[in-house]
Amino acid sequence: MVDFIVPVNEAELVSDVLWGLGVVAIEERPTSDAEVLLRTSMGDDPTEAVATVLATFPSVTTEFIQIPRAVADTWRAHATPTHVNESLSLVPAWLTPEGSGMHLLIEPLDTFGLGNHPTTVLALRLALRSATPNSTVFDLGCGSGVLAVGLAKFLQCTVWAYDIADSARAAVEMNCTLNDVSSVKWHSGIAGTQNDVVLANILAPVLIAESEAIIHATHIGGIIVLSGMRDEQVDRVLSHFHSCNEEDRDSLDGWTAVVLRRVK
Repeated sequence: MVDFIVPVNEAELVSDVLWGLGVVAIEERPTSDAEVLLRTSMGDDPTEAVATVLATFPSVTTEFIQIPRAVADTWRAHATPTHVNESLSLVPAWLTPEGSGMHLLIEPLDTFGLGNHPTTVLALRLALRSATPNSTVFDLGCGSGVLAVGLAKFLQCTVWAYDIADSARAAVEMNCTLNDVSSVKWHSGIAGTQNDVVLANILAPVLIAESEAIIHATHIGGIIVLSGMRDEQVDRVLSHFHSCNEEDRDSLDGWTAVVLRRVK
């Protein structure tokens, strides 16, 4: 577990970054009139994720703590399904799906997204209505594999998935098994070949830093789904995708995702 000691006026912004990094729960504890403690699990090696937070918020300090597994997993008792659209729900793997609609079972393991953050909901919603069945897909920053497994299951896509956290691979493999999916493969870096669809649900600074790689991983005429942007960050991010035209966008709770088509 990691404790972030945060100025009160930055608590919401830091929480948004943590959700965007794929944490599944955040406990907030006031420590004084000026600071608040945000406690979360970030997996066995949180070094890179913590560095991302500290680089964005220099006033934040951290402390690493050990908590028994039984205590750390208490959030699971409160998890509920998440509705992506009128027909699809993301269901925690330890719950029984209800209703007649489509569902995707998700086991996040220690760190990676359950799929309930707006950035994931938006990315999956847009990808499902924009991607063509049987497409080749690259999922950059795949986390637990919600997007990769969703497109493989519901659009019969062949998906390459990659995340900087090596432990994400176990979560992706588990969620493939839970959903009877066999067309998601692990990639050991950013795709060197071009794909029909590229998914990038990552923080805005990373979308900017990796913009050229994202574009080059997409066929001319292919689509790119970008998520992980606060509403006010969208224009800045899109200015780095000059070889693409915007085709669709959706917003939820202060976050926006867009669909781009590579035109050159």
